Amino acid sequence: MDILEVFRFSFEALKDRKLRSTLTILMVVIGVTLIVSLTGMSTGFTEFINASFSTLSPNTLIVVPAAGVERGTWTAPSVILDARMVERLKSVEGVEVVIPFIHRSATLRSGSASMNVLVAGIDQTKLHYIYPTLSLKKGRLVQPTDCVGIIVGSDVEIPPGQSKPLVEYGKTVTLEYTYVKEVGGIPKPVTVKRSFIVRGILNYLGSPSYINVDSMVQMSLSAANSFFKCGGKYDGIIVVTKSIELNDKVEKEIREIYGKDIGIISPKVIAQTVQNILGGWSIFMLTIAGVSLVVAAVGIITTLFTSVMERTREIGILKALGFRDSQVLLLFLTEAILIGVFGATIGLIVGMVFGTFGFSMIMSLHEFPKVIQPIYLPQHLISIWLFTVTLSALAGLYPAWRASKLNPFVALRR
Repeated sequence: MDILEVFRFSFEALKDRKLRSTLTILMVVIGVTLIVSLTGMSTGFTEFINASFSTLSPNTLIVVPAAGVERGTWTAPSVILDARMVERLKSVEGVEVVIPFIHRSATLRSGSASMNVLVAGIDQTKLHYIYPTLSLKKGRLVQPTDCVGIIVGSDVEIPPGQSKPLVEYGKTVTLEYTYVKEVGGIPKPVTVKRSFIVRGILNYLGSPSYINVDSMVQMSLSAANSFFKCGGKYDGIIVVTKSIELNDKVEKEIREIYGKDIGIISPKVIAQTVQNILGGWSIFMLTIAGVSLVVAAVGIITTLFTSVMERTREIGILKALGFRDSQVLLLFLTEAILIGVFGATIGLIVGMVFGTFGFSMIMSLHEFPKVIQPIYLPQHLISIWLFTVTLSALAGLYPAWRASKLNPFVALRR
């Protein structure tokens, strides 16, 4: 009996028990669907995180003042970020350039429309140190001496969910913010407004949320200092090292100088932390999905074992006709493999469809960037398919062995 006859005979045996075979295949489909969809989502998130952090130069350290808590009360930072600190950081061995910045929130008004934005004051001639892939859609960067020019990110030009531009290149917009000022011992809100000209519009960058250029308005450092009345103080300082290998050394030296008075943020460390968290979560979810396949394997064992019991007389006839033990074992083992093949193939297709539409629903509900898409790598799909078929074959091994060892005389008397 050749291999094609074995598959035909096994397929006919599954067709004779349509309901039971369908339910068993369905268990396999569910398990594979879960694994495929979760793997695709996890890979998509990982690629998005890698792409986001790749927009930032990895050899950067962000220095910010560290606030404290004493007896449950917030205390102001004890260190001031100013020009003297910038000069001190420049002298640290391994530092290539030091870029101070001011980072505040404001309301952008353009005609009758408005939008809450983050405003950054920074020397834009040094932006390429921080964002190597930064590029302009229109216009040019703002020079350090320009006090009325701004550049805007792609999400400021056309806010998410809108089709019409909020701002246009070369047009004038208004930025305003409100702060509290004590007048005669009474706190009163004071609103500051100023008009700016849009000098440039950036292409979409996809930078991390904590320093998201796409939803940011940027102006010169001097303009931000004047507009926000900072008095020469900065909100943070970006330290660019000469190479990523020097990050730890430079960070250690900066901490030796300023101790606990500052905080240091490393994009590289953040990316690794996020990836570790995402990796742990993915393993947890895949473990749950794997349990579904184990349940499916138990279903295969139950289905084939029941089939052996019901087909005892048939097995006896096959042996009486000259079928060897190995041939009987192969027939029942092929049934298990077919269940795995059908379940794995259908599961791959359903998993990709379910993962894509499910992912889109999650994105729309939580307003994640549209650039996040599930990714189904061929090597992952092939591995899942082979694993499922192998597991099915192993699950069918014992029932097939029991069938091959039946005594033909005892089987024929039933």
